[in-house]
Amino acid sequence: MTAEILLAIMVALVLLNFMLDSMLDYLNDRSARFSKEPRIAEFYDQNEYQKSTSYSHEKYRFGVIDSTLSVIITVAALTLGWFAFLDDLIRDYLANELFISLGFIAILSLISSIVNLPFGLYFTFKIEAKYGFNKTTLRTFMTDRVKGAVLSLAIGGPLLAAIIFVYQQFPDWFWLIGWALVSAFSLLSFMFGTKLFLPLFNKLQPVPDGELRDEIERYCKSQGYAMSKLYVMDGSRRSTKANAFFSGMGRTKTIVLFDTLIEKLTTPQITAVLAHEIGHYKRKHTLTMFLLSNLQTFALFALLGWLLGNPILSEALGASVSSFHIGILAFFLLFSPISLILGLIDNALSRRNEFEADKFALDTYPNSSEHLRDALKKISTDSLANLTPHPWYVKVHYTHPPILQRLAKLS
Repeated sequence: MTAEILLAIMVALVLLNFMLDSMLDYLNDRSARFSKEPRIAEFYDQNEYQKSTSYSHEKYRFGVIDSTLSVIITVAALTLGWFAFLDDLIRDYLANELFISLGFIAILSLISSIVNLPFGLYFTFKIEAKYGFNKTTLRTFMTDRVKGAVLSLAIGGPLLAAIIFVYQQFPDWFWLIGWALVSAFSLLSFMFGTKLFLPLFNKLQPVPDGELRDEIERYCKSQGYAMSKLYVMDGSRRSTKANAFFSGMGRTKTIVLFDTLIEKLTTPQITAVLAHEIGHYKRKHTLTMFLLSNLQTFALFALLGWLLGNPILSEALGASVSSFHIGILAFFLLFSPISLILGLIDNALSRRNEFEADKFALDTYPNSSEHLRDALKKISTDSLANLTPHPWYVKVHYTHPPILQRLAKLS
């Protein structure tokens, strides 16, 4: 296979992925706007339903512009040799291959952040604000991005440097050592990320004293779950949308409830949501998905070890020197079909886990069928959720089952 044919394959994959996403987005938008589902009346009155479909459609139109610009830039960069140009430019100033790779990836990340910044601003301060969701100030928005960039530089930079160093010094063992490094970092993030990184962006506090804490303590005691592992987060600083999540395992397990969730729901409803989250821990969903992710990463590094050293990857992007950064960029463009398949598997398992966690709540918290149903309906309507997403869109993009499917199971 020649470098020209490989480049054509990369461009074709980028365009095919764009067309697939565009088709799914279109089908999902139509499914939201023209649904005949009678159960919608249980959630929205006519005005609220129109507001929900308007919100979904506006996000769809915004996504079309965003994704179209992204694919235009990507195809232009591939066909006009922009990646090779950047590589040559950096080589004019740097001689060390490690620093060349780090500089290349850093500059691409910076360009991506600059291009995406106006879209993030518009979505947050125009679309989300229009529908009453945004509570973020411009200062908080920009501070979040600066903190995120510093965190990526402080943590991701050394990890990336270590991986590149291993590739250059131990090419035969790169795939195994690289996987071990990424897995170790993933494990640390999985176990301690909530306590180490989340407080940089949000305040975490214990559940306040009162009726809610008493009910939660009673339920947690019945399930052997320590209250010290339960926090309330100030999600209302950024959005009115409510949420809850579980992270960690063993002694580092943590459940976080958004303060917006506590404001919107009753005590039994909040406890039913908590029971669902504890269900993820009791059914070992987080551990299972973590292990699956690391298994997929192992396969990814095995492929990288096999293909990354092939100079045709760099040649296809027009580079005069075979390198880690150009090769891995080409690899991930070619990897997109496999990534899609893995995503389908992960999402299917995640949706199954959500049903199992719902079942756990039903089995362990009295009257949770009613309480969890009411909680899910409240969370969905307050966020103007699309009640009737297209089935194909669900398979590709949804980690949680559509709300109507969950309610049917809870019945």
